[in-house]
Order: sequence, then C-alpha cells, then structure tokens
Amino acid sequence: MKKGTKIILKTAGIGAGIVGAAGFIVFQEIMNRKATLSQKLGTFFVGPSGLPEDNSVNEAKIAWFYNQVLEEFEIINEKGYKLKGYLLPAEKESNIYVFCSHGYRGNGRLEFQNMAKFYHEKGYNVFIVDHQAAGESDGTYIGFGYHEYTDCFRWLDFLRNEFGKDIQIILHGVSMGCATVTMMSGNDRLPSNVKFTVADCGYTSAYDEFMHNAGNMKLATPVIVAASKFNKLISGYDFKDANPLEAVKTAKVPMLFIHGSNDDFVPTKMAYDLYNNCSSYKDILIVEGAAHAESYPVNSASYEEKINEFAKKFIK
Repeated sequence: MKKGTKIILKTAGIGAGIVGAAGFIVFQEIMNRKATLSQKLGTFFVGPSGLPEDNSVNEAKIAWFYNQVLEEFEIINEKGYKLKGYLLPAEKESNIYVFCSHGYRGNGRLEFQNMAKFYHEKGYNVFIVDHQAAGESDGTYIGFGYHEYTDCFRWLDFLRNEFGKDIQIILHGVSMGCATVTMMSGNDRLPSNVKFTVADCGYTSAYDEFMHNAGNMKLATPVIVAASKFNKLISGYDFKDANPLEAVKTAKVPMLFIHGSNDDFVPTKMAYDLYNNCSSYKDILIVEGAAHAESYPVNSASYEEKINEFAKKFIK
C-alpha cells in the first residue's frame, strides 16, 4: 500500500472516530434523563419568552392546580418500567377524560399546570402522565415520542378498563407530547373512544427536530446520523422512526394543531407541514408572539375557544 493511501485511510479513520465519539456524546446529552449540559442549553435554543410582563392570571391558575388533590395510578410498560399517572377528577361525574402528554425533559404536572383548570371547569376529568424517563416514572432514555406513544396505548387501555368502555377521550400533547399523541392519532390501535386530538407545538420527526437544532449548535449532519445509530443500538429506534408527519397522513380523528409564531425550538413551519399533510378533519391556530410551548399562557382565550369549537362538534 502506498504511503499516501495509508495517510488518507488513517485520516479517514481518525475522522470517523471523532464523529462517532461526538455522536455518542450527543446521543447521551439528548436522550439520557441524567444529562445536564443539554438541560442548561435548553433555554438558549427555546428563545426569548413571549409571556406578558403581568403573568398574574397564569400564576393564579398554577396556584389553583397545586391546591388540588390528584389521584395516583401506575402501570408497567413492555420494558418493565413503572409509569405514573395522575387524575384530577371532575367535580360531577363525567365520562370525558382529557389525556395529557408532556414535552421533552418535562413532566405531566408541570406541563399542564396552566390549562388543567380550564378543562376542570368544563366538567372534564384530567388525566396526566409522566412518560418513561420523566417525572416519577422509571427509565433512563427519553423516547421522543417513539416509546411514549406505545406506552400511551397502554394508558388508554387502563383508562377504559378502570373508568368504563364508553368514556370519551381527548388527547392533548405539548411538544414531544404533541409528537406522542399525533403518532397515536394515525395508528390503527387508536380506540374509538378518542374523539379529537390537540397537537400543540409538535415536530414533524425527531430527525427533523435534531437537524434543526443541530444547525443552531453548528453540528454537522454526520454527528446526528451517528447519534441516531447509537440511539438505534441502545433504545431500539432510528430518529426518523419517530415520525408524526407520516402519522398524520392516516389520522383517524379530528386534529387541532396549535403553535407559537415565535417558536425557535420547534419551528412554526412544522405545524403547517403537519396540518397540510393531515388526512382527517383539521384546524390550526398560530398564536402570535408565543415562543415554544407558550401558546396557552400567551393567549388562553383563543386557545380555549378552538378547543371549545372541537368539543362542541365531537364530544357527545
């Protein structure tokens, strides 16, 4: 072998090793619940808040929520992880349940502390879950919707067995939780109990989302590809497998898409892509001035109005 060829191969090997090592680090920072660097950088990529200076209305809703007593439940998923769920029961008996799916590195109660009061005042039961590797649930690696949506089908089976086969269910997800309920809505396993889905600030796929933010971090595409390979090896799926965009093409229920106009973390364009590809009855609300996952606190009136429209059409 010529000396020049050896140098080229050696350089290529070193380069591949560097990319592989970087990909493993990125995988751990994105997916491992114990990672710290990504959490510190999170607020940087989410962008500036669009919340009003006087946030007293939202603060009052949050204070109300933490004064409520939630019933606790748990199930075991196919990996053997204990998953926790919390029920805020309606004041009067109701067969309507809002199933709440939280976002990346959040937990159920934190994500829905604002809007739980709205649903409660409508007379609905509010069922909030902690996904695997979040809150009080077990697990090490976050699934970006891929594992979560299969877990949530188990939760729906639990709800139907616990509270009745004839209950009516609204799926409501925010960010990663939006990806979760969106993938559920396009799946043949979706029970007829689900009447509509509220899909708030979700991405088109995990791969698209990582590539968008990789640009912000100046990461090369090969690093994300390497991270995806590590994710496939350890968590069992490729980033492209967590794909809400494909799911909406076979959506089984009406879909309400909501997104903030100033969302830099999950770009607003993704909401239009999901909306335009959705095969079922659909509507979209873009909340002006809202950053990522801020649509409800920024403009709760418009948010609630859209949900009320869907409830009037699809809840009996």
